[in-house]
Amino acid sequence: MIIERTYALSDIHGHIEPLRAALELVGLDRDSAAELVLLGDYVDRGPASADVLITVRELCLRFPDRVTALLGNHDDWFLDWLDGGDEDFSWLMGDADLGTVKSFLTPLELAHALGHDDPSSDASALDGPTMNHNIKNAILTKHSGLVGWLRRLPRVHETDDQIFVHAGIDEEAGEQWRAATPDYVFTEKFPPTFGSFVKTVIAGHVRTSEMHEDGSHGTFHDGDSHYYIDGSVEVTGRLNVLRFSAADGTDESFVAGPAAETG
Repeated sequence: MIIERTYALSDIHGHIEPLRAALELVGLDRDSAAELVLLGDYVDRGPASADVLITVRELCLRFPDRVTALLGNHDDWFLDWLDGGDEDFSWLMGDADLGTVKSFLTPLELAHALGHDDPSSDASALDGPTMNHNIKNAILTKHSGLVGWLRRLPRVHETDDQIFVHAGIDEEAGEQWRAATPDYVFTEKFPPTFGSFVKTVIAGHVRTSEMHEDGSHGTFHDGDSHYYIDGSVEVTGRLNVLRFSAADGTDESFVAGPAAETG
């Protein structure tokens, strides 16, 4: 199998329609010489975190040699919450309107976890730790395979010329970057790094609007060794899709999504 085109996208954040639009643009079914690298942050902020994870997992199963999914910091934090003690519900308190939780559970399943039988109510009849325990247990029981798959995702993907990662790497280590980079840096590095490096680094994590002088959301290239592609899907309703062509070493960026959100 010869790969001629490599696509990258990142920071989907529970927005399934922009993801579907991006996958249609990439066209893995149509183009057997294309591969896709997803840079993480599948959950939080949007209404369809579970659907995004299910879709990405199915892609990895259908195209095991052509789809690579990496872990992002929001995915890591979600797993930390699931594995953490019942007294620590800081992640749950940060889940606005329980949007991420609701994507994993039906209204009735959530009501039962909250200690009642009213699917229309998010009120809890339980103390905080018990509620936290019940919600985590409901997700882990219903989605054990999906969560297990998420736990196994790598934090970095390296090719001969490129490094794909959610946030970044320890570039001060030069060619020894892989051994020198702690796990949390792969998913949480901030601020972004610019300039020359031994390989091209493709990352998400930091909104490109913070790098473009005009505040725009398109792919950001520093003119040297770094590309950043987090296009703030929760604001724009769209995803940046970066394509590298092996034949001539060129790159091209696209925007995928049904429409930009307003308001």
